[in-house]
Parts: sequence; structure tokens; C-alpha cells
Amino acid sequence: MDQRCLGSAMNGASVGPHMATVGDRIRQRRLEPRLSQRELASEGVTYAYISRLEANARTPSIKALRKLATKLDISVHWLETGEPDPAEQLAQLVLEHQRRPLPRRAVTLARAVLRQR
Repeated sequence: MDQRCLGSAMNGASVGPHMATVGDRIRQRRLEPRLSQRELASEGVTYAYISRLEANARTPSIKALRKLATKLDISVHWLETGEPDPAEQLAQLVLEHQRRPLPRRAVTLARAVLRQR
């Protein structure tokens, strides 16, 4: 994920955190770069399947979420939950605080990441 998207995912700027459903998040993120459902489709994730996901008529498999997240340049965690990915937030904090003490938020995020596994 590039730094622009990582920052967006972390602060909720362009990816709209807390959107109601996975389908809402897929659609909103797909429309930002103006991709059609056909353009987003890939092997195993057809445009018809994407249409059903966006209409909240289907629940995506983790395999589909992984493929969509990669093409949409966003984390699977965000697609699933609408929340910033704690692992990405922690990575960003570590990179921003090179050779300086990490903020307490880093410890909180590290604990959250470890609880997820």
C-alpha cells in the first residue's frame, strides 16, 4: 500500500471509516479511482460478484477480500471492519519515529496486533 493510501486508511480521510457494510466500503473505495466493476474484477472475483457484494446481497470470502484489497490498494482489515489496520498504524509509527522513543500509542497498537493473531 502506498503512503498516500496508508495515511488515508489511518486517518479516515479518503476511505471513509465506519461505513456500514463491506459492500459499502468496496463500492466507495472502487469509485475513488473511478474503476468500473469490470475493471476491479479478477480471476475468481467477477464483476457480477462485485455487484452482489456492493448491493450487500453476498458476504465476501476472505480470498475475495484479499484480491479486492490488493486491487483497491487498501487493507483487508479495513474492508472487513471499516477500521484502520492496527498493523499498518504500528508500522507507520515505527517508520515515523526512527531512532526516537516510540509513542505510547505504538505499545497499544502492538498489543492489538498480537491479540488478532
